[in-house]
Amino acid sequence: MLRRARPGGRWVLVDAGVGPERGPAAGWAPVPGRLPAALGEAGIAPADVEAVVLTHLHEDHTGWTQDEAGLPFFPDARYLVQSAEVAALDRADPVWDWTVAPLRAAGRLQEVAGEHRLAPGITLLPTPGHTPGHQSVLVEGAAGPGGAVPGRGRDVLITGDVLVHAVQLADPAVPYSHERDRAAARASREELLALAVRRRALLATAHLTRAFVEPPGP
Repeated sequence: MLRRARPGGRWVLVDAGVGPERGPAAGWAPVPGRLPAALGEAGIAPADVEAVVLTHLHEDHTGWTQDEAGLPFFPDARYLVQSAEVAALDRADPVWDWTVAPLRAAGRLQEVAGEHRLAPGITLLPTPGHTPGHQSVLVEGAAGPGGAVPGRGRDVLITGDVLVHAVQLADPAVPYSHERDRAAARASREELLALAVRRRALLATAHLTRAFVEPPGP
């Protein structure tokens, strides 16, 4: 999901997709991903993105942190990730050499600790469990009154992998096989859904059938 960081400013991107053909997700994901084409269709060049929020460091969320030449795909962006996520990542994990090491070398990796106000109306929220440093994003006033995005009015919660199946909307206690800490993941899910209900926020999801869904009723 994209959001302007400020009126007239450049763009904030949440997550970087499955990446190019040689990316770390190539063994199981449909590469190359569509992110570059989708940005182009929206009239957004890679240099227009000033920040990339990485919800977590899995291959299908970090693919376009690098281009085919091994350079940051978004050349002028800072990449924000929770410090706990970096600390927990095994250096043998391919995402370390694909994302963490090159972004550090380029001075583009920004590690944050806990809740972080990225820009007016954009807040990073720790939601651990799926991974130790997973984070979600609250975007205030991003959605129009009919639930359409773009538009303005309702908040949007970008969930990352807090939600991976629609059944978890009805029963957040349902676990996912790839959660590092199921108890923490359940707590994060319950807290995030409760926040969405309180704020009447739309949920922007990465793995459900629809990109934007209503939170469950109170």
